[in-house]
Amino acid sequence: MQNAVSVSSCKHPRYSHRVRFPGPNGKRADRFFTNETDALAFAKEQRKETGETGTAFGSMSEDERSALAFWRAFVKDTAPAPPELLAVLKDFKKSWLASKASVTITTAIEKFIAHHEADGSSERHIASLRSRLGRFEKDKGECIVSTITTGAFTDWLNGLRATRADCKGEKLTAVTRHNLTRSLRSFFAFAMERGWTLSNPVPATKRSKSKTAKLATKKAPEIMLPADIARFIKAIQAKAPSLVPFWSLKFFAGIRDAEAARMDWNMIDFETGQIHLPANVSKTGEDRTMKIEPNLAAWLQPFTQASGKIAPGDTTRKRGFKKAIASLSVKESKDGPAKPFVFPSNAARHCFGTFHLFHFRDAGETALQLGHKGNPAMLHEHYKNPTAEKHAGAFWKIVPSKTADNVTRIEEGRMSA
Repeated sequence: MQNAVSVSSCKHPRYSHRVRFPGPNGKRADRFFTNETDALAFAKEQRKETGETGTAFGSMSEDERSALAFWRAFVKDTAPAPPELLAVLKDFKKSWLASKASVTITTAIEKFIAHHEADGSSERHIASLRSRLGRFEKDKGECIVSTITTGAFTDWLNGLRATRADCKGEKLTAVTRHNLTRSLRSFFAFAMERGWTLSNPVPATKRSKSKTAKLATKKAPEIMLPADIARFIKAIQAKAPSLVPFWSLKFFAGIRDAEAARMDWNMIDFETGQIHLPANVSKTGEDRTMKIEPNLAAWLQPFTQASGKIAPGDTTRKRGFKKAIASLSVKESKDGPAKPFVFPSNAARHCFGTFHLFHFRDAGETALQLGHKGNPAMLHEHYKNPTAEKHAGAFWKIVPSKTADNVTRIEEGRMSA
C-alpha cells in the first residue's frame, strides 16, 4: 500500500535500514537505523499508531496524534476501563449534533404549548402547563435544551419554594413536586422527539404506595368553614353577581372549575332536580348526573329562565373573584395591616366532598357525585377532611338571604389537618 509502514535495507555510509511511514500533512517520511532490530521496533510502533486500517485515512496530524496519546494515557490510568474510543466518538457525535440542532427552553416551551393547543387540549390543561413550565422557564429560559442535566433539574426543583400567600417560602408539597416533575418530563420527552436533546433529564418517579410513605406525606385537604363560605358567596353577590351560579355549582354540586366554565343552562333540569354533564363537558370524557340539593336549588332559583353559558368569560371570572376576596380582608387592629381572606386551593370541590360525605353518610354516592365512578378510594385519600364532621349540617343550610343570619354561627377560619 502506498501509505503503509515499510522496512527496507539501504545503501548508506552510516545506516543499514530505512523505515518509511506516513508523515505529517500526508507526506512520506523516512527514518534511518543502524540495525534491523531497531528499525522493526520503530515500524511496529508506527503501525500501532495508524492501526490496521489507519493508512486508508491518510497520515495523522499533530492534533490527532496528541488526541490519541491523551486517550491512551487516560485508558491506562482509569479503572474500571472506559468504553472503546469509537463508542465514545459516536456518542460525542450524537451529542454535538443535538446541541447544534437544539433550541432554548423558552422556544421549546412555546412549541410544546402550541402542540397541545393543536391537539385539542382543554384551556384549563393549557393554563396548568403554562403555570408549571413557566416556573422552569423563568430560571432556565435562555438555556439550550440539550444542556439541561438531571443534576441541574434536581437542583432547580429542590430550590423551589411555595408562592401562595399563606405558605410563601415553605418547601413544595409532595403533590406539587410530583405535578411539576410530571409536566417537565412530558416536556423533555417532546424535546427528544424533536431532536433537541438526546435524553430526558427528568427522572421517572412513582408515588410510593407504602404505608410509611403515605403517613409521611398525607395531609387532609384545606377546606373552609360554612361561615367563611357564606361570607365569600355574599361577597360574590355584592361584587360580581353574575358569578353566583358558577360558584354555587362548584360549592354545592362539586363541579370542577373547568366543567362549570363549559356548562350551559340547558344542562340543569330544574323539574327533575338534576344536573347532566355531557361527555364533552366533563373532565373524564364521560356523562355524569348529579342531584341538585335544596340549598343549591335556592341559589339557582333566580336563574330558572336563563339560557346560554352559565359562567361569564375567564377574565370576568378572575376579576370578580379578586374583587370578592379583596373585600373580605379585615384589620385585626385599628392601625394594623389588613389581614387577607385566604381561599384554599380547590376549596369549593374539597368542601363539597367532605361535607357531602359526613352529612349523607354514603361514600359511594359522594364519589359518584364527584365523578369518581363510585370508587370511594380517591374520596377518602384526596377530598375528606376528618375534622369537618361537626360542621357538615351547617354547610347544607347556606342559602341566599338579605342578611348573614341564615348561617349557623360557628368559629370562622380555614380548616386543615
